Amino acid sequence: MLVRRALLASTIAIVAVLGTSGCNFTSHVASLDYYAPSDGAQADIGKLKARNLISLQDKAGNSGFIGAFANSGDKEITFVIQYTKVDGTTDFREYNVAPYAVLNFGYQNTKPLDLHLGGLPGDSKNILVYTDTDQASINVPVLDATLTTYADLVAQLGTN
Repeated sequence: MLVRRALLASTIAIVAVLGTSGCNFTSHVASLDYYAPSDGAQADIGKLKARNLISLQDKAGNSGFIGAFANSGDKEITFVIQYTKVDGTTDFREYNVAPYAVLNFGYQNTKPLDLHLGGLPGDSKNILVYTDTDQASINVPVLDATLTTYADLVAQLGTN
């Protein structure tokens, strides 16, 4: 009789534990999803990391491109930003990033790039970033001074 009670109690305990913790075995862990923890877009282009890419607009129609490009490799990387201008023509800009260095546009006391992607705040504009070996198509959000974080950068756009 004592063995039956112990076996029954053990079975009930095991079922209770599995029944209350079974969700942890099958539920999706959202913190493991890849996402941009910022307002801008990001992409990994081989060893080149593009972070917080944003197109800023002011009320006068001036625009600027901000973002950071980090080289996680031990060799200099040359990359190209290909974009469509407001008038519909395609333009290219080429840049170099030293090994284990970051190239900033609009961050850490640097000016935004004078790229006229067009669009209205809330839109996203597509750019292509490529190196000798890799490429990524990136949808860059268009923002204005509504977010106070970017108000100073937007105010500088006409002075580029």
